[in-house]
Amino acid sequence: MTNPTPADLARTLAELRTRHLELTDTVEHLVDALETLHPSQPRTEPGEWSWQYLDTDRATTLRHQLHDFVTHINTREELPHHQHIPPCWHHHGRAVEDLTALYAAWQDAYYDTNGPTSALIHYRDRWLWPTLTRLTDTNTPLRRCIDKNQHTPWYEPTTTDYLDTDGHLYDRSTQLTDHVTRDITTRPHVLPDTPRHAESINQ
Repeated sequence: MTNPTPADLARTLAELRTRHLELTDTVEHLVDALETLHPSQPRTEPGEWSWQYLDTDRATTLRHQLHDFVTHINTREELPHHQHIPPCWHHHGRAVEDLTALYAAWQDAYYDTNGPTSALIHYRDRWLWPTLTRLTDTNTPLRRCIDKNQHTPWYEPTTTDYLDTDGHLYDRSTQLTDHVTRDITTRPHVLPDTPRHAESINQ
């Protein structure tokens, strides 16, 4: 058995460093995943990505960031015409929510990334292309605008033209109240004991 040369040792050291970086990256992703499943702090309020609950400052910041992100996708990714995100995307709630989620995933992959990592290709393969496909698929709000080359508000039935099974106008408020009432009245006042439930009581 011959002794390794300095060049052999250098190659081995480089390989070990690469593996170390890969393992470190894997561990960090696992820690993030565990933190998501079992957060150290209880989640008592919506996060900074929930449009429904954003304050003025955060909403303004996120809108600017999202606009820059969409512009980057349109100019960088060389999208075919049918996948090019139209300028009216911000008028469509579905597009706003999907693009916000995609932007959050992009941040997770690209922010604070040092050294080799598979997070980037994972983002592109798992999130970028499936999201763009879903957004611009046939019979979606954005696809209608793309095909017409014009902003087209998405049609939604309203109480003025949406009928119930008996042919009368559908009253959403009344129907929801009746449904909730029926659902509640069919539920037991006390949950029946299950093996796990009974075991936890006896402990």
